Amino acid sequence: MDAFPLETARLTLDQPTAADVDDIARFCAEPVFDRFMVTPWPYERQHAAGFVEEYVPKGWAQNTEWTWAIREHGEADLLGVISVRLDGGMVGYWLGALYRGRGILPEALETVADAVFTRTELDRVRWECTRGNVASLRVAQKTGFRFTGAQPGRIPNRDGSPIQAWTGELLRTDDRAVKPGWPDVAAGGTAGS
Repeated sequence: MDAFPLETARLTLDQPTAADVDDIARFCAEPVFDRFMVTPWPYERQHAAGFVEEYVPKGWAQNTEWTWAIREHGEADLLGVISVRLDGGMVGYWLGALYRGRGILPEALETVADAVFTRTELDRVRWECTRGNVASLRVAQKTGFRFTGAQPGRIPNRDGSPIQAWTGELLRTDDRAVKPGWPDVAAGGTAGS
């Protein structure tokens, strides 16, 4: 499949390019990536180059994973990345530290979910994050995902071991309202407790 862009009210989602490599390398070297992501660690420029030059184009060409750079309309600067694995509808996303807390990821995630439901036969989009990643949880919650529990994740850790994950899903038939049942992490609660 050829990569296709997506537009939101204020964002453009398009394929990452060589011009994004330095920003990806810088953002993915932030300590939060070591704790909550399964990206290589320590993250180096060569990892970003391989991601942009090989991983992303291969996913599009084989129609196995769609990956977009997140940008503001009319701007070249990379804000973050969002993707979906088509073998089960698993989404993944991140933003550089400067861009967090501005409602960017819920807007991007809603648009990606819409694209999945419009362009595939998948009946759900899945989400998971390392338990404790409250920022990722909030994005899924705001986008209308239903919390499905604290359990071993589908995506393994760097060493192949299972990750203790928070999980959720958005069904094709779901509205985008916030669903009940999410853990009260703001008050110190944890999922599954």
